[in-house]
Amino acid sequence: MSWIPSSKGTTLLVLFVLVVAAVGTATAVDTSSDAPEEAQVGDEVTVTVELTDLYNESGDWTLNGSTQLENVTGWEVTKIQPNNEETTETFDGEQSFDTEITSDANLDTVEVTITGDVPSVENYTYRPRQTFVGADLNRIVGDNTNQITEVRVHHYTNESREARQAIADAESAVNGTNSDEAEEDLDRAISVYNSGNFDEATSLAGDAQSAAESAEQSEQTTNLLLLAAGAVLVVALIGGGVYYYRSQQDDYDKLR
Repeated sequence: MSWIPSSKGTTLLVLFVLVVAAVGTATAVDTSSDAPEEAQVGDEVTVTVELTDLYNESGDWTLNGSTQLENVTGWEVTKIQPNNEETTETFDGEQSFDTEITSDANLDTVEVTITGDVPSVENYTYRPRQTFVGADLNRIVGDNTNQITEVRVHHYTNESREARQAIADAESAVNGTNSDEAEEDLDRAISVYNSGNFDEATSLAGDAQSAAESAEQSEQTTNLLLLAAGAVLVVALIGGGVYYYRSQQDDYDKLR
């Protein structure tokens, strides 16, 4: 671990909140995070979390952080005072860290940044999407540990992404149709996706989409036939009415 003192006169920009999923007992520390919504396995990504309102629950506590990122290049924990004086701690190549937050330091903001590689997927799930923990931050006071925030990121491979897109396209086609075959193929595609067989999932999704489109076309054809039959019936009724009217007129003329 190394210390890097520095000073900045500019105002720290508040990071746009992308993913903040709280699990367990919430704390009063406010957070915002900057992280990719999704990333491919093996890609290098950076997750940043900003913490404010640090002393609402207690004056002195320990900030603990962990990640599922691999080949971590390091954590940077920057502690910022109200006068914008900064002190940065670095934790190189570690998947977790601990640092003290003390009332004597009178901190306004703590910014935590972690960079590493996206891990492989252990369990694929179509819904909800499989994710990994980019950053998990906790407040420790004595023997009590409370989660502050957890930032999760959807991770994928090229094959899983293509299969997911094929299933999504099939879902759009199946919705609104009355094809049992299409729905069964779609359910099987999702099940196979969850088992990690993406080629078969893509194929089944294609079958589901084809069945749905065929059912929709058949329904449209049926509707057209019904409309045509209705039109023929209307014409027949009109023709019959005209014939009846004329026959009545002929009978009337004969009586005269």
